[in-house]
Amino acid sequence: MSDETPGFLRPEGQDPPTPSWMQPVPAPPSWAPGASAPPSFPAQTPESPPAPRRPSLTRRAGAILLVVGLIVGGAIAFGVTKATSSAPGGSVTINIDNTPVHVSTSNASGVAQALVPAVPTVIARTGGTGASLGSGFVIGHNGNLSYVVTNNHVISSSKDLHVAMPNGDNWPATLVGSDSLDDLAVLSVPDGSLPTVSFGDSSQLQVGQPVVAIGSPLGNQSSVTAGVLSALHRTITAGGETGTSSELLQDVLQTDASINPGNSGGPLADVQGRVIGVNVAVAGSSSNIGYSIPANLAKRVVQWIISGQKVQHPFLGIAYLDSIDAIQSGKAFSGAGVLVTQVTAGTPAATAGFKVNDILVAINGVKISNGQTLGGLIQDKSVGEQISCTVTRGGQTLTLTPTLVERPAGT
Repeated sequence: MSDETPGFLRPEGQDPPTPSWMQPVPAPPSWAPGASAPPSFPAQTPESPPAPRRPSLTRRAGAILLVVGLIVGGAIAFGVTKATSSAPGGSVTINIDNTPVHVSTSNASGVAQALVPAVPTVIARTGGTGASLGSGFVIGHNGNLSYVVTNNHVISSSKDLHVAMPNGDNWPATLVGSDSLDDLAVLSVPDGSLPTVSFGDSSQLQVGQPVVAIGSPLGNQSSVTAGVLSALHRTITAGGETGTSSELLQDVLQTDASINPGNSGGPLADVQGRVIGVNVAVAGSSSNIGYSIPANLAKRVVQWIISGQKVQHPFLGIAYLDSIDAIQSGKAFSGAGVLVTQVTAGTPAATAGFKVNDILVAINGVKISNGQTLGGLIQDKSVGEQISCTVTRGGQTLTLTPTLVERPAGT
């Protein structure tokens, strides 16, 4: 793998499976030195931007990172509300704190003291003596059960699961459900009194604000790293160290807080002690470039999983180039938006009247620019929701109104 190639934090000894949500790319990414030959990739599919410029992430063995926000005076920030999801035999209350972001110097020590107790190591046994390690965080209770969030790629090849808390307690864990497209999973353990974290609002995040990460890098439980949010709304291609698969994450957070193998599935938090991301990938051998799934997406997926509902994956039905990729391909355009290169028949985009060479400028009035990605603007919508798309075509500005559907299998 080249220095520019980022990678998923994959549990050690575990080859990454090909998830149902994989976005095929026209060319394979760079792979780790000494890894097996990269696989072939099928043709580009709808809503899949080209791969060449996207950093390809390696899922590093057992890498999961928990990120924690700053706690002022040793207490979690005020303004916590409750979100309740139904679950078999009762309900699960998840703490959500939507108070404004406090962008001050990070108090990593205070955050660690408050959140480390809620950050277990996830042990995914693969048979015999084989096992991979990751991280997670406790989000709520239902009777005598506690619920733990982690990455799907941490547990996807496991024969059995265990959760080890920082205080030494450990239990066998049960997989409640998982979503390979968003790379999230929920486990339950038979103790309804574990300490929990609160989710923050990832839509309020600002580039440069301090964050803290906590997890079990290389199996070293309760490790804490601190840094800043380097960027919002990144689109990355992530694959395993062995080069056996590739996945597209269309809207993730970038941080320079150190993330290593064993950190996958842990939270990234703001200075108020709120989880604002789920750490998922690291940029190859590059220095301090890691990626996290935004908390707002994680909250939606986790609540669907716990309540037994089908996780939604809204789908439009186009392939496109962003402005930089368009320049590289000799199809440059100016201003916000993406260049439509394919409209798949029978999809919402085709029904709404999209055409090849359209410039999709905005979704519901929000421009697709360096601050937003098409994937990010689509994934927080609901299946069956009608959206307003601002499109330029031949000097004209049009408004198209597709109704989103569930992503077809295999795309």
